[in-house]
Amino acid sequence: MMRSAAAVALCAVLVSCGAADTPQPVPCMSDRECRGDRICHEGRCRFASEVEEELERQRLALAEDQRLGTAGSGGEEPIDAGTGEAPSLAPVAEQPMFMGGPRRTGRTVHRGPAEEPQVAWSYRTRARIFASPVVGRDGTIYVGSQDRSFSAIAPDGTLRWRYTGNDKFYSTAAVAPDGTIYVGCDDQTLVALTAAGQLRWRHRAGQAIDGSPVVDAEGSVYVGADGLYAFGADGALRWHVTLPGHVRSSPALHPDGFVVVGTAEGKLVAVGLDGRVRWEAPAGASIDGAASIGDDGTIYVGNDLGHVLALAPDGSEKWRFETGGDVRATPAIARDGMIVVGSYDRNLYALGPDGTERWRAETAGRIRASARIDPDGRIYVGSQDDFVYAFAPDGQLLWRYNLGEDVDSSVAIGRDGTLYVGSDDGGLYALR
Repeated sequence: MMRSAAAVALCAVLVSCGAADTPQPVPCMSDRECRGDRICHEGRCRFASEVEEELERQRLALAEDQRLGTAGSGGEEPIDAGTGEAPSLAPVAEQPMFMGGPRRTGRTVHRGPAEEPQVAWSYRTRARIFASPVVGRDGTIYVGSQDRSFSAIAPDGTLRWRYTGNDKFYSTAAVAPDGTIYVGCDDQTLVALTAAGQLRWRHRAGQAIDGSPVVDAEGSVYVGADGLYAFGADGALRWHVTLPGHVRSSPALHPDGFVVVGTAEGKLVAVGLDGRVRWEAPAGASIDGAASIGDDGTIYVGNDLGHVLALAPDGSEKWRFETGGDVRATPAIARDGMIVVGSYDRNLYALGPDGTERWRAETAGRIRASARIDPDGRIYVGSQDDFVYAFAPDGQLLWRYNLGEDVDSSVAIGRDGTLYVGSDDGGLYALR
């Protein structure tokens, strides 16, 4: 006797949800914990076809947002044309990667807390979090820890999934438009993970990968180790440019079509997207942070002599500003062209586009973290005095919050204004 249509529909619902006699772990950590054709996605066992359809919808929506350049997609707001300082380069969409995108400007379209926040939740790892968190399109927070774990955390602080490497994670992740997550590990590998946390591919470099990968519009991935590597989205090695020493600097993409990366030998190197070196510029000392690229194409970078340099797109030096300690942070660039960067001399500096000092704000510890700047010009930065700081555009202290241990991680800001940051106590904190 044939079953009724209602009975068939009820059966399908039970299968898709999981029958009562086959409970699934919550949260699941790998596909092995799921039954049948299900995979572990965002901590739940789901059918692979459903996940693929959902990810495809997200990919198409992100592509449309980026095409339109809407603020809802994370697009950077252009400088007010009324100021006469409109950028010569088109503003780019904010992307989930170190310093908010391939130009590493540090700008975000999401407004952070203007008044002192409180801890909404914290997610604990077993070792220091040096890497910066990034927030995916669906609100998932991705962060690596020195306990060898790379975690995907839901906006409510619960674990969605965790990937375990063979060494520490210093690298900040980059999330491509198709949802692929790229992160470097000190086990000398660049890892590509699906949005469900499964390994897509892994490529071994010649040295540890401390810096953060960057992804271009074509899906190619660039990362430093024993030189500069370029990979296709499929994991195929496109080219490798050998550079002296270990490259700790995170590469940045210049709109003129080349990658900029610093070296331990004290040079800033520009490599074309074809793998050919365009120029090398002497910085005078080791470069640990990434370069950032302004709206007019100017390149800004710090070095271990405590200098902040500005270079033209051809590598010629425009100016140099001296602080009192190592500059290992990546300079952030405000919408009016102001450069904001911390130094090991415990000061946060604001410089004009011509290299003159506008103001400085003192903290009680060295500043290794890079600053982030919200649409209202508020500046958020951590210090090794255990505090996260918020400053007004003129340098006035708005608030500071004590996390208890050094804050070397750069903050990320979610759509709802929640500020996410890692600490040396192994915690990822959500402040709102």
